[in-house]
Amino acid sequence: MSRPLRIKYPGAYYHVMNRGNRREDIFINETDRSSFVAALSDSCEAFSVKLIAYVLMANHFHLLVQTAHGNLSEFMRHFLVTYTVRFNRRHGRSGHVFQGRFKSFLVEEDQYLLPLSRYMHLNPIRPRRFRDADIQSKSDYLKKYRWSTYPGYCYLRKRDKNIDYGWLLNTYFGEDSAQGRRRYRAYVQQGIEGEIENPFEEVVHQSILGSQSFVKWVKKKLPRRQPREIPSLGKLQHDIAVEHIIKEVARACQVRTEDLLDRKTRRKELRQMAMELSYRYSNEKQAAIGAVFGVDYSTVSQSRARLKAKLESSRKLNKQFDEIKEQVINLSI
Repeated sequence: MSRPLRIKYPGAYYHVMNRGNRREDIFINETDRSSFVAALSDSCEAFSVKLIAYVLMANHFHLLVQTAHGNLSEFMRHFLVTYTVRFNRRHGRSGHVFQGRFKSFLVEEDQYLLPLSRYMHLNPIRPRRFRDADIQSKSDYLKKYRWSTYPGYCYLRKRDKNIDYGWLLNTYFGEDSAQGRRRYRAYVQQGIEGEIENPFEEVVHQSILGSQSFVKWVKKKLPRRQPREIPSLGKLQHDIAVEHIIKEVARACQVRTEDLLDRKTRRKELRQMAMELSYRYSNEKQAAIGAVFGVDYSTVSQSRARLKAKLESSRKLNKQFDEIKEQVINLSI
């Protein structure tokens, strides 16, 4: 299995998440959750990591952190092993608690950390049981949800000394004060009351959430030699124009480029492949990719999801996709 791309440098910000092994729960009781937070705090202190936000759900977690020394992998390894050992000892178990390697992406500070924190903090009201709940009920639930940093952003009495609440409030709302906390509550309330954009849809190459200028800046920090076991590094170093990808898909499948750009095309699977490959191998976000195909970013996301489901159920389609993918990759060589 190929290793994920970890872009590391001092002062970098990351979103980090992981799920339970086989998507099973990673917490059995409240003691487990307390143990998780304690292990997280200990690891942050040991590796000089700033913890900005977290949310614990039944079978997964989200973190927003800054690494002072560019040591994300070391920090996460220590933290996950610590919790796993304590969890297994407490419940008389052995083996993995988490599902493989943790997922992370680098986050640009200026535009993306604030909406990302809001999207994370809204996680507890996304389960189906809240679908028909009224706005006030959802708002009250989030403020009382113990296993999230959101209550501490709302009220001083609910704060954890190991969380850096002040950084987010000082940076985006002027100060860590009663007024700053009210502004953040109002900001999150907007997400409770209406539809907001999903920042995860804007991740480039499944590794960076940021503007085009930030992506270019990051590329300069990457090693010149590409480790074979990290193919995503090559993708980031050699971005391909969306238009070139579409032409290559059309050539490989012996269809016209216009067939892939037509929203009413009968070549829906090929159009979906072109969108997916554009997302993987260009440095464009879904909004920019959608503009080329004449749709919005949500349609690109939905098309990619439909293709994923088809690939999982069809060996023939999977083989075709892999063959086209190899030809697209060769465009960057």
